[in-house]
Amino acid sequence: MTALTHSYWLRGLLFGLLLWLLAGCAGYSDNFAPIAAELAGHKLDAALELLDKKEPPARDRLLRLMNRGMLLRLKGSFSASNQEFAAAKQLVEQLNALSLREQTTALIVNDTARSYAGAPYEQVMLNLYSALNYLNLGQLDAARVEALQVDLLLGELADKELGALFENDPFARYLSGLIYEAGGEYSDAMIAYRLAYQAYQQHAQAYPLSVPKQLQIDLLRSSERLGLVAENRRYREQFGMDNGPMLEQQGELIFLFHNGLAPVKIEQSITLPVPPHGQFVRIALPEYQRRPRGFSAARLLIDGQLVVTELVENIAELAVAELAANRPAMIARLTARSLLKYQLSREAGKKNDLAGFLVNIAGLLSERADTRSWLSLPAEIQLARVALSPGEYVLDVELLDPAGRVVERLTYPAVVLRTGEKTFLSGHGIAETSLLGRK
Repeated sequence: MTALTHSYWLRGLLFGLLLWLLAGCAGYSDNFAPIAAELAGHKLDAALELLDKKEPPARDRLLRLMNRGMLLRLKGSFSASNQEFAAAKQLVEQLNALSLREQTTALIVNDTARSYAGAPYEQVMLNLYSALNYLNLGQLDAARVEALQVDLLLGELADKELGALFENDPFARYLSGLIYEAGGEYSDAMIAYRLAYQAYQQHAQAYPLSVPKQLQIDLLRSSERLGLVAENRRYREQFGMDNGPMLEQQGELIFLFHNGLAPVKIEQSITLPVPPHGQFVRIALPEYQRRPRGFSAARLLIDGQLVVTELVENIAELAVAELAANRPAMIARLTARSLLKYQLSREAGKKNDLAGFLVNIAGLLSERADTRSWLSLPAEIQLARVALSPGEYVLDVELLDPAGRVVERLTYPAVVLRTGEKTFLSGHGIAETSLLGRK
């Protein structure tokens, strides 16, 4: 065998090994799959144990905090959950200004070399779920602080001019309005409801989402309360509804149904030859894979009333839309990185042909898409509201499949409603069909 033949044979062997290694590399979502399976089986302690079993690298610490906070919330440990969320928010602040060293490493290696700071929608969800934890604990003042923090965060995202999807989350605005109204801050609630209305319309242009009927009722009731006659008239014409009754003499139940699991990121990649120098370039980008919801809605039965939840936050579609909006920046980084790796292998090849090929292989092996995301988030949030006379009630919640059949039941035996107050409850539904890879 000649030296030239041996070189080509070795190249072929190494390239085949490369393809095998790349095909076998597990993404971040694969590591979460066992935890998701435990969640679907209602084995929350087992899910938390799996999460705690493996210490993540420092660059993935935020994901650990976010997932741990959500699992504790699912267990009903709202205070402990907020401790994790508080640590996560503090870490996000530290990571928002990445070090020059990390940026350089990511440019040379891949995007996963950077510390994960969370997608914009995930950062908003940290404040949103912190607020929900406080509401479930009956701590309205603390929830109000989270609403103010959401407003500041959305303002910071707006300053970055990232687009409407990033700077005006619809349910975050709506929840802020509910919190302000619960505290008697009716002017601030009206402002938040207006912003929510605008946000729902903006987001509906990017993915399936409509203005919730409950928000329409809130806009009608709030504008009437504040004496905004012209605005109230405009809403009545737009919504085709009359003003509803005021709730000062009743108690109100606000039930939030957190449905399914957020989509997972998978890697879409291709390895291409670059003639005539015998080099290869690898293109690897993340893409969201939606998970089936399993449940379509929740149906509330309380005091003879039957109310079905409606969609107020489509996290799955928001994640997909945000990733699509961020794709140009990803491609720009990938292009710069591929050019740098190509130049490094060319320079090595000028000194030694095989060395150049090995540098090229190393560059290809290191090119991976960043498939990290907050996987314990629900796919969507739904809401139902019921106004009743003050008192104690039994709430039955039926989880419905896409065909409208009852497949699971939740019971809340002692729901207390007080005059002029809002009582917040949450339910989570994760079906087996929500798991990764299930269709």
